[in-house]
Amino acid sequence: MGRAPSRRYANTAELIAAEEPDNPSFLFSERLLVNAIDTFKSGFDGLLTYAVKANPSPHILEIMHREGLTAYDVASNTEMALINQYAPGATMHYNNPIKSRREIARAYEEFGVRSFTIDHVAQLDQLAAVIPPSEDVEVTVRFKAGKALKSYDFGTKFGVMEDGAISICTLTKAMGYSTSLCFHVGSQCEDAYAYERHIAAAGRIALASGIELGRLNVGGGFPATYPSSSAPPLDVYFDTIRTAVADTFGSTKPQLIAEPGRGLVTGSTSLLLRVKHQRGEQSVYLNDGVYGSLMEAMIVEFMPPLRVWRGDRILTGESWGFTIFGPTCDSYDMLPQSFILPESIAEDDYIEFGLMGAYTQASLTPFNGFDRRDLYWVDDILV
Repeated sequence: MGRAPSRRYANTAELIAAEEPDNPSFLFSERLLVNAIDTFKSGFDGLLTYAVKANPSPHILEIMHREGLTAYDVASNTEMALINQYAPGATMHYNNPIKSRREIARAYEEFGVRSFTIDHVAQLDQLAAVIPPSEDVEVTVRFKAGKALKSYDFGTKFGVMEDGAISICTLTKAMGYSTSLCFHVGSQCEDAYAYERHIAAAGRIALASGIELGRLNVGGGFPATYPSSSAPPLDVYFDTIRTAVADTFGSTKPQLIAEPGRGLVTGSTSLLLRVKHQRGEQSVYLNDGVYGSLMEAMIVEFMPPLRVWRGDRILTGESWGFTIFGPTCDSYDMLPQSFILPESIAEDDYIEFGLMGAYTQASLTPFNGFDRRDLYWVDDILV
């Protein structure tokens, strides 16, 4: 998919009239991405970083860099190379606890990474075998303090409980590394209190382990405004974090770091798919599915906004529930929820799914030869 285009479109209708796209298409609004960045920069009291995994597209990274983001949450050497190319000079936090010694060495030597996250004592030994202890190297211990309500839980794979975090922090400090803490309440977290609970736990861990906590990474989890979401506004999260840090640490509060992914990029992009087939007013078959841009619909429970286009006009009329299938010859390629669509929807109509900037372009596959997706810059898209 290309980067900055020679032509931009005012809205989805204009794009359809001009291009009649026959491939799955991402409609990107630079205006909406910049608005989201500004919301976090003005609301969050700390260092704003971007979780590259949510959408590693070059145009996203270039705009993040242009808009003043100076640090990025990376999970692999490949993501580090992307940041070097599209956000040169930026700081990288290697926040994926699972990494090999070879990957650690490359991060340290080739990409200049000096911040590494761990969640097990064996990972500290692994790190020390590659990087000599130094105050210039930050080891961030990832802990967990219970599952957040209504979130995609990361705690089954990542994070050590409070007692374990105390032990690791004590050892990290004794070895001579700079020691920090981090947590992640879970993607699309609709429970602002989860941040308060984890910040209080961070205070107890720092006190019990005797570390001077210079930085606390509150992770991501900031939710998108899907129609199916019951999450409060982002200001509630920012205020909850600010108050919890003040209550827990007082005048010795650490520098805060946030690493939103979904919260930054979801609203920047809508997804325009074309109907290949309609069957019995019960099912529609689209030109992309769960092996491509709709993969996350199988993992996270959410319902994006949508509208149906016939040419450059929105299709209306009587509607009811349809099952949506992707284009592949695999029966798994079916969305688990029913979607309300006009009963007259037909071949060559379009469905525009809003709020599709996160975990869509990052999860594409070429399965069955359906390997092309196009990118258009459109100012006014569905949100």
